Amino acid sequence: MADQYSPQHFFRKTPYELLAHYFDEKRVSLEVDWSLQKGRKGVETLYQAFIDLPEETLAPIEVDFQNINALACEGGILALINEASFEENEDFLEGITAIDGLHAKSIWAFLHKPDYWEAASSLLHAENIGRGAWRKLPGIPPGSPHVELEDINQLEKGISSYFYKKQGKGRRCKVEPYRHVGSGKEYFFAYPEDYGRLGIEWQQNQLLPRASHPAFEIIFVYSEEEHYLDIYAPKNYDAVEELRGIFARTILKLDTLPDGTIDKEIYDLSALAEPDFDFIFDKDKTGIEDIVVTSLRLTLKHGANRKITLQAATKKNQNAVHDLLSELEPPPFDITQVVLKVTYPKVQGRTTNNKEVRITLPNNCNLNHDGKDDVIRKVLAASNIEKRKPEDDSSA
Repeated sequence: MADQYSPQHFFRKTPYELLAHYFDEKRVSLEVDWSLQKGRKGVETLYQAFIDLPEETLAPIEVDFQNINALACEGGILALINEASFEENEDFLEGITAIDGLHAKSIWAFLHKPDYWEAASSLLHAENIGRGAWRKLPGIPPGSPHVELEDINQLEKGISSYFYKKQGKGRRCKVEPYRHVGSGKEYFFAYPEDYGRLGIEWQQNQLLPRASHPAFEIIFVYSEEEHYLDIYAPKNYDAVEELRGIFARTILKLDTLPDGTIDKEIYDLSALAEPDFDFIFDKDKTGIEDIVVTSLRLTLKHGANRKITLQAATKKNQNAVHDLLSELEPPPFDITQVVLKVTYPKVQGRTTNNKEVRITLPNNCNLNHDGKDDVIRKVLAASNIEKRKPEDDSSA
């Protein structure tokens, strides 16, 4: 976390040549000879010149310096690097790596890419929130989040509608989505409108009241890899279950249970221990040519946490995994994970046309909920692998 801001501390930590560059960019003169500024005396000279600036000039510069100082820490620099990585900005990555010093890196980044600031500041803020303030829900069915403008608008409307009907606030809402490249986590920062407030502030030499409608903050963190949804909703913890449901419907395209929790699909893999198990599907309706088991993970029933994973080449022998299972004759076990290869007819210009499906008990599957993935889900349901009632018009 960055040190608390003060102008003297900021000038002491930041290279003078970069400070000079900043003031040149802003076309603001401190009327000092930058080449002569050194050490403690230089800091005091800069400070006096700084606070003598006109109020209308000084205020926005103070905001910039506080923002730069806020990211002048290891986490802040990593957040800036994350944005550059997301944008695939190799020049920025090389440039910031070559600079020594956290304040130097931060002000250099501000001068070169100020548009990275909002995302980097938001991600750093989220990472600095204490673990006890979050409400985590594990076991989310895996699937890529939908982050197109229409999806974000639906999330905004859902949050706004909920708070306005329940509490009379939230008439407007803005959601900003960001991705953490390193972890693959998706962050959604929501800012619904809060109740109106009357504050006081200095305007020139007068202390005057000012009415405003500030925003309050809701943060969603979704991990597709780790199958969880985390929510930060300070002073609104009673809304967490409803917020989960809104997020699930709009961003993950999942159904929700009446209590607002995610409807977790439950899988039964026991039948896949049999080599003659047949998946139930119509080739013409589904477009699927074949489904083959390529891997089984066995969890032994006796003994603590003992597992065996079986894999075999199925190109020439579709029952290769089950043949291996028969050869090994393992002690009593449960199948807790299966990998399936779903094969489609070859398309001209493509050597393969397969889909790998990984299912892990009790409720994890790498399938989405639309297109071909949804057809595969219906096949799993028709085959009694996924425990949901097959639809009457199922393409399986």
